[in-house]
Amino acid sequence: MKLPRIHSILFTGLTAALLFSSCQKDLDVFVPDSGQITGPDTSWYNTISSTMPVTALKNVLLIPLHKDSFQLNSSVNTVHLASGIQCLVSSGSVLTSSSQPVGGKVYVESLLLKKKGHMIRMGTPTTSDGKLLVSGGEIFIRLRSDSFPQLQLAQNNPILLEYADIDVSSQMQYFNGVVNSSGQFNWLLNTDSSNQVLALQQAYRVITNQLNWINCDYFLDTAGIQQTIVSTVLPAQFTNANTIAYTVFNNIRSVAGMYGNANTKKFSSGKLPVNKLVTVVVISKQGDDYYLGHETVTTSANGAAVGSQQVAVTPIKTPLNNIITYLENL
Repeated sequence: MKLPRIHSILFTGLTAALLFSSCQKDLDVFVPDSGQITGPDTSWYNTISSTMPVTALKNVLLIPLHKDSFQLNSSVNTVHLASGIQCLVSSGSVLTSSSQPVGGKVYVESLLLKKKGHMIRMGTPTTSDGKLLVSGGEIFIRLRSDSFPQLQLAQNNPILLEYADIDVSSQMQYFNGVVNSSGQFNWLLNTDSSNQVLALQQAYRVITNQLNWINCDYFLDTAGIQQTIVSTVLPAQFTNANTIAYTVFNNIRSVAGMYGNANTKKFSSGKLPVNKLVTVVVISKQGDDYYLGHETVTTSANGAAVGSQQVAVTPIKTPLNNIITYLENL
């Protein structure tokens, strides 16, 4: 049956209004882009693969290593690295993988992380087997030569690494960074007395016979203090396949990783002390776009010995450069 003209106009207008309202609701929630034309993936996974967006996200956040070189001669060599570390190396300290001494030109790749945002970018939170650490600075150092792609240090002839810092603490101990069986970064206390951290006047000196990740830390004292586990509440499209999350302590140099759980569909921290001001930071890669969300709260346990606290975060689309700027100032 043909509609009268006025009824046709009303029907067309009502249909357009409904479509517009529907589109507006979609815009408020999530709009898939050209890189994700089938819509958001809300699936969580027990195993994260290298092809998932979260892997690309982690890679794009990485800080490039500083590169230096020096001539290793028969005396003590003092090298000022671009990362801000002063390195003292003596003859016989640097060896090949077969423990043969190295001479001539040595190449150094290094990082010195003192900003909490840098620890997020490198995926190196300050925890040891779930216990929170306070960091005096994280170091990465790697050596090679023209003939040997990877060098090591003599166990009985360590090198010295020194760098400036404020609020120096005599509590600092020596930790090495490893990736555990769950794929999570972890700091392990080094019990070799050859490896030490010395507190100087606004500087730390690290004596080490180890390379790669080194951390000057001490365990945050939580004796007699209530603790809580902080978890995120996120929109459905933010999953462990495309998102990372951290709890950042505002008043100490501590960062706790938050790890995705496929059963609860939440990112959760380990046990954290209560009554601490923290910022929950969430970063995601959705198709060709990046998202950033952050909420500042005070940790609480709700009266339990070990409580639980949920923090709602709604990440918004943010240019990658703006995300990096945020992390640089965190």
